[in-house]
Amino acid sequence: MKAKKAAKRLNKAKVLLSSVIDQYAAENSAAGTRDLLNAAVSNIAQAQAAMKGAATPPAAQPAKVRAVGEVAAKRERKISEEGRRRLSLAARKRWAAAKRKGARTLAATEN
Repeated sequence: MKAKKAAKRLNKAKVLLSSVIDQYAAENSAAGTRDLLNAAVSNIAQAQAAMKGAATPPAAQPAKVRAVGEVAAKRERKISEEGRRRLSLAARKRWAAAKRKGARTLAATEN
């Protein structure tokens, strides 16, 4: 949740709790409930104060700027001898399995 939205929600909760406390005070209800609601309001106030202290955004890093016409060098990908050997063995296994099933092409057995 974004900080601004969280601050708005905390403020709404604080206002709501304050109105509930006022209603409880008017009805002369249990003091324990009022104390609990007052504690909730103070916790919300602490959260708001903590958010104001942490509201400073982190330092942004400048974006890398390339010269006009400069293109990022694309790394050429190469497969190792071991990788090539493994792919070859895997293909042979697939072809052998398809041949055992009686398929003429490997495409027919893929689905």
